[in-house]
Amino acid sequence: MANIALDGLGAVYQGKFASQILLEPMFTSDDIMSNYRIYPNVKYKQNLMLAPKLQGITAVNDACGANACTPAGFTIAPKVITVENTSVKQEQCWTEFKDQVIVESYRAGVNMADLSGTELADAIINRTRDGIKSDLVRNMWAGNSAAAVADCSYKSMGDGLFISLSTGNAVNAGTQLREVNGATAAANLIAVGAAILPADAVLLLQTVFDTAPSELQQIPASEKRMFVTPNIYNAYYGSLTTVAVAGAVDYGHSEAQSGVNYERLRFRGVELVPMYEWDTALTALTGADLPALFTAATAGIQATQGCIYSAKDNLFIGTDVSAPENELKMFYDEVTEKMYIRSAFTMGFQYGWNSLVNGGMLV
Repeated sequence: MANIALDGLGAVYQGKFASQILLEPMFTSDDIMSNYRIYPNVKYKQNLMLAPKLQGITAVNDACGANACTPAGFTIAPKVITVENTSVKQEQCWTEFKDQVIVESYRAGVNMADLSGTELADAIINRTRDGIKSDLVRNMWAGNSAAAVADCSYKSMGDGLFISLSTGNAVNAGTQLREVNGATAAANLIAVGAAILPADAVLLLQTVFDTAPSELQQIPASEKRMFVTPNIYNAYYGSLTTVAVAGAVDYGHSEAQSGVNYERLRFRGVELVPMYEWDTALTALTGADLPALFTAATAGIQATQGCIYSAKDNLFIGTDVSAPENELKMFYDEVTEKMYIRSAFTMGFQYGWNSLVNGGMLV
């Protein structure tokens, strides 16, 4: 197994020893504890019993005993969250940096190979913890247990919501998101990260909101989320902040114009969550791994700009721990003279009712 931290300092690195390793910021699109329903203590499978709505059950009381009109009841249907045993197994040998100035921070004598408590060990723990959080959000949506992509982490947590929403015909009774035709150049709709016309972002959000099932529409806005690709989020923000353009906020709403005290956008009261991990996944998953949910049937192209609108409690996470990124340990083995990084937890994803989710993509 290769070292988790690699020497990229170069053979001619010289100068005063740097006492701090600067860490590149790592961010995740959302907080799994606040935007989804968590089922804890799941070791293998979590059986869900879904009771649909019940209505049309009243009748005229026209006789003793049963009424002449007997409305239909409801059927309790099962769903299952199947979790995968997920792990992190990495190692670090002290010799990776033996010819670099960083070795000055190592311990002395027989304990030199033990990196515990060093700046390098702290950096490894930090990178690993943030990496788990990023992988978790990415796999919740784009996980694929049969993925052929070289990045094997896409298979580490089973199938994500892209697959379950597609196979469950969750949106518009089909396997793809609802297609929304905009004016953005076609090339930009299939290129991850390409510019989107602000008016198209508004059109997409309006379409997804207006065509949502009535059950979803009746849920309070604070209990729902609109998960969107980053460029949809940015384009919508652009539509709000372009001064003196129809649909933009007026001069009195300076917080929207400047971004001060404007932590996250909302559309008709529903919070928008920019999903940066979607861009990462839609770039990496090609060929047979392309998510069917983002495949535009009529256009015959792979869309990359979309929105999924759902009740928070309709998206499920099954796990045996409350914070997977904290299930982490690093230890030194005196026999191999290596540091070992280990993490283990279970993780799986599922959604509930088709009536509480909707979505669309620009084509």
